[in-house]
Amino acid sequence: MRYETGHKDKSRAHIIRSAAAQFRSRGLETARLADIMQAAGLTNGGFYKHFDNKDELVVEALDGALTEVADRFMSKVQGMPRREALRLVIESYLSEEHLRHPEQGCAIAALGSEIARMPPEGKRRIHEALQTYAERLSPLMPGDSEAQRRIAFSVLFSSMAGCLTAARAETDKHKQTTLLQAGRSFFVQAFCGS
Repeated sequence: MRYETGHKDKSRAHIIRSAAAQFRSRGLETARLADIMQAAGLTNGGFYKHFDNKDELVVEALDGALTEVADRFMSKVQGMPRREALRLVIESYLSEEHLRHPEQGCAIAALGSEIARMPPEGKRRIHEALQTYAERLSPLMPGDSEAQRRIAFSVLFSSMAGCLTAARAETDKHKQTTLLQAGRSFFVQAFCGS
């Protein structure tokens, strides 16, 4: 059977998007390759035409997830003043929408503890993807130098990921909302104040 030019690349991209959503939603260990391939509209047998193993897919999917979220944030704030843009990013990150849809959100908030247990090579590649994420978003951070903005990014995004993770672990919806509101208020004051 002959396929159109670029078919393999399109199929690979579908698998990566499907895996990114499945991993963020279910976790790295729980997300099954069969479910990922089915969500991508492909058969199980096709997986090994694109990837050597699940670990390779994990790294590419998490890289893709970070890029997707950074793209979404940057498109929302394009042309806005820095403080206003950062406020919108904080409010979006700590929103009810992000809380309820981990499959579309930040890979660190959804998978941080699992990433910490990955083999060194996988962690190195995720670190590279995080550096790209930081490069894109650090211009929104306060600071007089690139180094200060990078530190601000690291503190803000790791703290927001922790806040979101804690809210997701809470079973009481009112407590979830209260935690998100408190986080938004605190981070906006700390990072967007004058």
